[in-house]
Amino acid sequence: MTLLSTNITFLNDNDRINIVEKPLEFLKSLKGLTVYDIEGVNQNKTRIITTLIHGNEPSGLIACHLWLKSNERPATNVRIIFCNPEAAQTKPYFTHRYLSQNDDLNRFFTLAAKTNVIADNKQNIKSQVTFRAQQILSLICNTNKNELKPNKGSVEAILDLHNTSGASPAFAVAIKSDIKHKLLAEFFTDNMIKTTIPVGAIMEQALDAPIVTIECGGANENKSHQVATIGVQNFFDTVSLFKRESSLVKIRFNPLRVELKNDATVGFANHPLQTTDITLRVDIELLNNSVTPAGEFIGWNIDNAELLFQAIDSDNKDRATSLFETRGGLIYTIRAMQFYMVTSVTEIATKDCLFYITLIDNHSI
Repeated sequence: MTLLSTNITFLNDNDRINIVEKPLEFLKSLKGLTVYDIEGVNQNKTRIITTLIHGNEPSGLIACHLWLKSNERPATNVRIIFCNPEAAQTKPYFTHRYLSQNDDLNRFFTLAAKTNVIADNKQNIKSQVTFRAQQILSLICNTNKNELKPNKGSVEAILDLHNTSGASPAFAVAIKSDIKHKLLAEFFTDNMIKTTIPVGAIMEQALDAPIVTIECGGANENKSHQVATIGVQNFFDTVSLFKRESSLVKIRFNPLRVELKNDATVGFANHPLQTTDITLRVDIELLNNSVTPAGEFIGWNIDNAELLFQAIDSDNKDRATSLFETRGGLIYTIRAMQFYMVTSVTEIATKDCLFYITLIDNHSI
């Protein structure tokens, strides 16, 4: 069964007049992988935004829809790529992260960069998702792979717009922390994580220009849509992206990915659940907002057992026992840390991860 179309819809300046008024109607109008190419004042450079890689993260679409509808002319050429409309169009709208249960598009870009899936070889969803990731990379990298329409001008910068699944302030993620990546992040936030944990995401790939992932904040928060809208506007309007030599962006290094072990289960409540191995406190998303001190209670671990989650570092080593402890079946932090991407959505916490953390001090684990 084909879930993802192999076709790409290319639109341009002439199509802006036909853009519908509301973001939801705009979503419904998209036909598979959709690209808007808009000519700028400087036509020797192109700035790219990818969004809707996850169908339940609407801020990028809302911001880009508003900008496209404005008919403003950008400082350079612009390419906006709506990556996975099919997931967002699955009812209820904007609630499905991806189409198939375990096939997250933003985990397939490394595989896509290493393989060559052709349109006739997509009998299963994994091949379809890999092919879609391959198409998106080709749209960014200015190549004619898969016979895609190339960009006009050299690619200057790439932003990948997302939302967090739980309530959260905005932050950026990149694999580099040089001044160019900081200045791109600064359009949206003053906090950036330099990650060394590979998950197959688009921002890990060797592309033609600096790329930064922007987590605009919680998917259901108006503030997140405002952050995205202002950031997109300024990204497209700024004449010289990299003129400045300094940035106010603060970098957090060496994140750890905290995820369930084996077949462990998780739930969220203000008391220990009898139906899951781990119960995280019901207000766990509040930890996204500030530094969490050592000794903070975060939940319950069933039957006083060993920790049923792991904290994976860049060397793929589990550091959980150096960071968390159980006392009488209660789970506490051992070190001061900053939580990121904490979610109380059980499906995402189970199939992806519970959260990420960075340490506040610089001591070894």
